[in-house]
Amino acid sequence: MPQRVAYIGRSAPETALIEQGLEGLDYELDINIVETPGEIIEAIKGADIILNGGVSMPKEVIDEIDTAQAIIVGSHGFNHIDHNAATEKNVMIVNCAGFCTEEVSNHAILMVMACAKKLTILNDMVKRGKWGVETRNILMPMAPIDGQTLGLVAFGNIARAVSRKAQALGMDVITYDPYCPPWITKEYRVRPVATLEELAADSDFVSVHMPLNDETRQLIGEPFFKAMKSAAYFVNTCRGPTVDEAALIRALQNGEIAGAGLDVFEEEPTSPDNPLLKMDNVIVTPHSAGSSNNSRVLSPLRVGQETARLLRGNWPMSIVNPEVRANITMRPMAENVYGE
Repeated sequence: MPQRVAYIGRSAPETALIEQGLEGLDYELDINIVETPGEIIEAIKGADIILNGGVSMPKEVIDEIDTAQAIIVGSHGFNHIDHNAATEKNVMIVNCAGFCTEEVSNHAILMVMACAKKLTILNDMVKRGKWGVETRNILMPMAPIDGQTLGLVAFGNIARAVSRKAQALGMDVITYDPYCPPWITKEYRVRPVATLEELAADSDFVSVHMPLNDETRQLIGEPFFKAMKSAAYFVNTCRGPTVDEAALIRALQNGEIAGAGLDVFEEEPTSPDNPLLKMDNVIVTPHSAGSSNNSRVLSPLRVGQETARLLRGNWPMSIVNPEVRANITMRPMAENVYGE
């Protein structure tokens, strides 16, 4: 009997790259366009693997999972799925960590450089016909990049790529990550610091790279911004709700920090009335840091590959709740794919 892979999303995906990773397996890919929790619950009944195309799966939905051993997302983030409920249910959450590491790290470096060089401000002035004295008055103060300190909040794969690129620009790099082993920071020649406030105080630029969960929600708030240098810039390319947006707005309005580069917001799409959109010293992009021709291909490929590992009875490469492994015996239906 073929194993059932249930895709749930608000639009139909391009399945060719997903199925490329499933070649040779006996499976049935069931595409479900869903809008409501009830439709999601109906779609996932009897599934062996759930492919989540970006729809919310709160506890009441997770609790209705009957046969699925894993939920796979084609993104790096997984905050639209109730992590705790899935763990309690012994359901693996699998993401596609690494598929856009270079893209997001490039975007973070882009934001650092654009903030330092006042790129958008000067771009807009020149396009309005302003030059000479008018632009010279805006140029200073202008932060250098070489010799400056970049503080990375969390030091996972993306932050490590950022550190590599920042060091190539001549920056010193520090990080706050209580879960990162010291030999990792030593390998990357990055100085770990003991507290968030220490990182804020020592940094000329701050870039945030942590997942969104109960521990990190609004972790960056008023004490952090008050500890930052008034000439420092704040960059966020991970998840908007990791930051207290109201506190960030106040810090910018009060001149407590020099500016910000934001790819993410507390609510997305953010309101056109958001004060952050009205500030010349804030550069914004529409949660696009992970996008490129490469990542567009790698994401569905990784989804297919991870699905195939599970259907063959193997562990996936990227489990975001690894604690479930102690409670899961890979199901016989996965072990007996070839009728052994």
